[in-house]
Amino acid sequence: MPDDAIKKIVIIGSGIVGICTAIELIDRGFSVTLIDPNDPGSQTSYGNAGVLTDSSLMIINNPQLLKTLFSLIFKRKTSFRYSKLFVFLRLSWVINFLMFSKKKHMELAAQALRELQVLSLKTHKKLIKKTKSNNNIESPGWLKVFKTQLSYENYSYELDILDKNKAEYTLLNKQEIKKQFPDLQVEYYKGVLFKNSLRVKSPLELSKNYFKHFIKSGGSFYKEVCKDIKFINGYWTVYLNKNKKIFDEVVICTGPWSKDFLSNLGYKIPLAWERGYHHHFSTKKNIDLSPAIHDVDGGFVYSCNKNDIRVTSGVELNFRGADLNEEQINEVVQKLKTILPLKNKLTKVPWLGSRPTIADSLPMIGKAPKHKNLWFNFGHNHIGLSTSAGSGVVLADMIENKKTSINIDPFLPDRFIL
Repeated sequence: MPDDAIKKIVIIGSGIVGICTAIELIDRGFSVTLIDPNDPGSQTSYGNAGVLTDSSLMIINNPQLLKTLFSLIFKRKTSFRYSKLFVFLRLSWVINFLMFSKKKHMELAAQALRELQVLSLKTHKKLIKKTKSNNNIESPGWLKVFKTQLSYENYSYELDILDKNKAEYTLLNKQEIKKQFPDLQVEYYKGVLFKNSLRVKSPLELSKNYFKHFIKSGGSFYKEVCKDIKFINGYWTVYLNKNKKIFDEVVICTGPWSKDFLSNLGYKIPLAWERGYHHHFSTKKNIDLSPAIHDVDGGFVYSCNKNDIRVTSGVELNFRGADLNEEQINEVVQKLKTILPLKNKLTKVPWLGSRPTIADSLPMIGKAPKHKNLWFNFGHNHIGLSTSAGSGVVLADMIENKKTSINIDPFLPDRFIL
């Protein structure tokens, strides 16, 4: 049985959320074990655009969504694609998702995400320094650009949300964009630069550095499949491939696999998948771009490390295990060729990941409703990197039964009947 002197906690899932949670708990004196069949940070956390920001506040199911719903359904845009089969078979989730597209929920979500991201960015900065990851960081790290006056005017609602939550940004006109980013081959009408943001040049390397710090701090890692967990005689038994381990508490950080994993315990998690793709390209010359750039008109993000460009697609609403569909990312690549001097494709096939999205577009962080000593920390959709460190802090506070530094109510699992 676990030693009563030091509480033993296991974290299922070693993505960036799981790693950050593990570091926070071990720093507080717990015995912490990570379990994952894959290398830490190598799955969903690997493929993002590398943005660390405190100002990604606009959830997808916002009031503007209903205004553009017809266009999204009947016009194939690079920003959004969907599977008709998924919509048919998961219609209850889609309806639930759309029901949250209200002004009141948008305002609640923005305030909650702002608090979480401010805490998270502050915590990431400490971890970056502690893990000597500074050479993997660029600043500023996030720029939104608009090709037309109309697309910028359509952004006014999000600017209002940013202003209400005191997010800091700088507006750039076309001349300022050209002056600061002369390597761009197209003329953008307007830009919004988030100066407090950071860009991680290699999200995988950041995850690796954080993980190494966790291991050096005394953490354990089992590269195995967690087949099942059962609460027996006041402890959690974790069943692995060939043996079992016993822990006091369990934290679920399984991202897009959380719905399937927790169904074995009787939970019906309202989770779907924002699938996304990326490609890497070399360039004909070295490119100097500090921030990751979100081309709002095109619905994609690109970032640069000298002559290595990563471009990420928008959302594909589909089943996690559905076949890869290159159509969306291929269209994105054609758009990117007009913006940067691309040379060779460095990825034979596009990388594909599934970003876990709860119906209200907020992560689940907190105590599981039906079980003792079971905790949830997943569902961070497309901002998992930006919210990961803060999520670890507030979850550790809850495990220690301490008052959290932010309002955690919007993230608690019991906001849904599970």
